[in-house]
Amino acid sequence: MKLDLAVLGHVSIDHIRFPGQREILYPGGAAAAVATSAALAGAKVGLITKVGEDFPREWLEKLSSVLDVRGVQILPGRTIHIYMIYHEDGSVDAPVEMGVARNMGETPIPEEYMGAKLFHIAPIPPEEQLKALKRLEGKRVSLDFNPTYIEDYAEKTGLMREIVSRVEVVFPNEREALTITKAPRVEEAAKILHEWGARLVVITRGERGVLVYDGEFREFSALPISPEEIADPTGAGDAFAGGFLAMYSMGKDVEDCVKKGLERAREVLKKTGSWSV
Repeated sequence: MKLDLAVLGHVSIDHIRFPGQREILYPGGAAAAVATSAALAGAKVGLITKVGEDFPREWLEKLSSVLDVRGVQILPGRTIHIYMIYHEDGSVDAPVEMGVARNMGETPIPEEYMGAKLFHIAPIPPEEQLKALKRLEGKRVSLDFNPTYIEDYAEKTGLMREIVSRVEVVFPNEREALTITKAPRVEEAAKILHEWGARLVVITRGERGVLVYDGEFREFSALPISPEEIADPTGAGDAFAGGFLAMYSMGKDVEDCVKKGLERAREVLKKTGSWSV
């Protein structure tokens, strides 16, 4: 089976703690969120990641029901655990236990995946993204970012420029685009990322929709959704990327890619957890 899309990055065990409530465990990780969204959008998807022996078997079975999991390594030790701790004053702490998820850019890629039409590198430390990009030299690659690494984006401009120079599509949100490029306006940020080498710059802007730049600007409105329909905002950006990339890997027009991305994001907003399954 030739894959449309191979996704590399974290798959996590997420702990959600609200004041006065019992802790809730959810399957998480941006790579799984992108991959499951793309799979439900009709793409043939493979997942490349590392988890520990504590990763629930039923979660792996859930993944395997919609995508190829030959790229999921199960290693001695613990999966990456991410804690979202909400406090009475509205503040949030998000400590992370990395477990076996270190050096994600070095994760083995099954030979069967190397013929994928497109590779996506989900948010991992920039140095690890560059490792993966060097291993995928000559392949079509897209790449995403995450606020977890915002200080790296602000301080390591040279590294970020090299990373962007090696990819076909980038998916920053507005804050990430401005931080990476030091631009004062999002339109300038899009132009800079394009000048650095990304053929297609796709900037997500929450309720204000999506800005796309590939030498010309196109704006797309977010799909309507009422506050009552939103169960959990976690993973909406990843779901958008997954839907977009499913269509993009099949050669669809940008308009169709954005439409599918927005549809997948809206569906994830209606459910708890970041995975689309």
